[in-house]
Amino acid sequence: MDTTKPIKAQPVVCPHCDVEVPQVEGPGRRKLYCTPDAGKQWRQRLRALGFPV
Repeated sequence: MDTTKPIKAQPVVCPHCDVEVPQVEGPGRRKLYCTPDAGKQWRQRLRALGFPV
């Protein structure tokens, strides 16, 4: 992570499907998943493995 650049200017890779997630400049949170469904599936998989997500 480069702390000299804004957080939204840095590339983010979806942890579920390993696709680069495009960010929109401006206020708000950065996107972590390519789709909301990918985030849901990633959390379900971690819960099935026993992680408290």
